[in-house]
Amino acid sequence: MMSRSALVAFAAFTARAWAVKPNLVFILVDDWGWNNVGYHRPNTAEVSTPNIDKLVREGIELDRHYTYHYCSPSRSSLQSGRMAVHVAYGQDDPLLVNKADPDSGFNGIPRNMTGVAEKLRAAGYRTHMTGKWDAGMATWEHTPMGRGYETFFGYYHHANDYWTQRLSDSDLHGDICGNLVDLWNTTGPARDRNGTAYVEELFTENTLGIIERHDPAEPLFLFHSFHLVHTPLQVPASWEQEFGFLTNDAQRKYAAMTAYMDDVTGQIVRKLEEKNMWENTLLVMSSDNGGPTYNIPPLGPGAANNAPLRGGKMSDWEGGIRVNAFVSGGAIPLGKRGSILKEFVHMADWYTTFCSIAGVDSRDEKAATAGLPPVDGIDHSQLLIGDAKPGSGKRTEIHHSARALLQGQWKLITGGIIDLEILQRDNYSDALNFGGPLIPYSDYLTGYEAPPETLEKGPRSMEDCSAGCLYDVLNDPNEHEDVAKKHPEVVAELKARLKELNSGIFHKYRGTADVAGCTPWNGFYGPFIDTGLHADSTPATSTEMFV
Repeated sequence: MMSRSALVAFAAFTARAWAVKPNLVFILVDDWGWNNVGYHRPNTAEVSTPNIDKLVREGIELDRHYTYHYCSPSRSSLQSGRMAVHVAYGQDDPLLVNKADPDSGFNGIPRNMTGVAEKLRAAGYRTHMTGKWDAGMATWEHTPMGRGYETFFGYYHHANDYWTQRLSDSDLHGDICGNLVDLWNTTGPARDRNGTAYVEELFTENTLGIIERHDPAEPLFLFHSFHLVHTPLQVPASWEQEFGFLTNDAQRKYAAMTAYMDDVTGQIVRKLEEKNMWENTLLVMSSDNGGPTYNIPPLGPGAANNAPLRGGKMSDWEGGIRVNAFVSGGAIPLGKRGSILKEFVHMADWYTTFCSIAGVDSRDEKAATAGLPPVDGIDHSQLLIGDAKPGSGKRTEIHHSARALLQGQWKLITGGIIDLEILQRDNYSDALNFGGPLIPYSDYLTGYEAPPETLEKGPRSMEDCSAGCLYDVLNDPNEHEDVAKKHPEVVAELKARLKELNSGIFHKYRGTADVAGCTPWNGFYGPFIDTGLHADSTPATSTEMFV
């Protein structure tokens, strides 16, 4: 909670800095490897990200930006302002229903948590979203529209096919519903757009249209959430041909998909410039988790490269949770452009930071009334667009997961994959024992060179951290040396702190997949409980969306 003096100081800062509140544009990339961007890996033909590299040079590189170690919890964290352990801890099926819990008995963000777009809409922003949601679908309240977005063109699941938009055609190979399409346009299925083009082409057209139609006299909050570069590894042939010198199929496709993503990013910035909106814009770009370095059925090779970081997606090694991120745009003070920020920033912090910039209270009274966890995010607005100096950041601790804690220079890891989040067990007693002692993907391999794994043998390169592995990530960011035996007092202190934090984990039983979600939209996925809508609902037109 902000003190009265802090609120007065912030109000003065807001009035002094902005005649019109700055536009807030958040671009989220899916499964983006640390070493798959030019500003981390320059002068190599495999990585072609000129637009992103330019934005970093003109903005602030966020060197210690952290997320959860896979998609769904990170996205719920961004939208709710909570650490993943306080909102949605598992990789859950959007069809899950627990009828005994009408608030939290579903996939994604609990019904009574307020979304960041709701906060910004209340502050006078126009709010629009394009792309991957993956933060709930069962009820209208769980959709982007229920979370404050005026329009949404995208999909609800973890992935779909880039060409058909069918779940069963992707590497997820369908669910209890069979061969359904996952493509939605605000009030109903996007039947007229389904299968008409590469899905990222459709998403680009939608986002550019939003900017083109926007009235610059009103502040804009735009969330563009790429499907790229998540599997399935699919990209137009003309893009893949540009990387024909790469003989590894997965490596070649991933490189081409990354280049495509960079090109779209450039198009979004140019459209903002054309509308004379760029100089009053704060753009944030981040990955949702570290790049995938696994090669498991049915997903296949993740194809990312996190070098020199250790591990990747699905692990709490730095390669799984420390991600490519930066801010750019005209809202960045001239004196801060081209800098590298070393402060800890977490995905949950953007909720509070955006609320602060918009001049709205970040507290979630609706959630408090429902007995849900409060917002965890920390406000970094002064550090990014104000006059706060580097080194004055307020985040000193990150509760990565039930088995990992970052505190200052020290990072403690106590275990790996959690059967609780996979099997939805709700009868645990000791939160510190979530999951087993073995951490997967504990090597430095890339996703395209990783050997095929089998479900029977389980993930490769498992490291036992049951006694607690300790790393000095400021001086050893690539986690080469476990210093637990050298600093037993630090291990003991962090274990105690982790156990304390774990006692407050929010992990509700989300239920089982409900076949009722298969039929309401005649071949498409969409909300299926208490919607008040029906299968022949017509998506809003472009004009209706902007009234």
